[in-house]
Amino acid sequence: MNSKKIGSDQLAALGLSLVVASLAVGFLAIGCGKQQSETAAIQTGAVPAAAVAERTDAREKEALPVASLAAATPAVDDMAEVSADSLPPDVVASASESLVSPGEIVEIAAEGSLDVVTVTLTDGLGKSYPLAYDPAAKCWRALYRVPLRTTADRVGLSVTAKNGLDRWRRVWIFLNVERGGAPADSGSGS
Repeated sequence: MNSKKIGSDQLAALGLSLVVASLAVGFLAIGCGKQQSETAAIQTGAVPAAAVAERTDAREKEALPVASLAAATPAVDDMAEVSADSLPPDVVASASESLVSPGEIVEIAAEGSLDVVTVTLTDGLGKSYPLAYDPAAKCWRALYRVPLRTTADRVGLSVTAKNGLDRWRRVWIFLNVERGGAPADSGSGS
């Protein structure tokens, strides 16, 4: 008799855990659907249909079976497609030298997707330099002088490409600073 009671207690615990799990899945499905409809309303400026549905009684929502909740949530295919304008541009950048001396001039080149309108080089010292587009090479170029009094063993340069809608992508270039000896001669001039 004792073994039958343990079996029925285990069956009751299993049933209770299934009910709790079903409710948890139901609340998650309701929460995810609400978040998606709010995001769509913000993007389009329209009043979501979910706002009208929220007026229903909370008890009715709890009584909905999990299968009907899963059927009510939108499928991935039904969601709006991502437009090309919503994507940031693509960019890759490189330096002419990776091992540099203080005072040395390095050429920075960046290739960007066709929607890139500006490319900016920024060092960690707060200086920004615009890159100029070279139509013959189909890339953006700039010259950067490694600071004479840098104390770092590595200089990090960020290259940021922007498109016409102010979407941007940033990539990093790291130059290893060579210590010792005189600064490299950067050519004739002042």
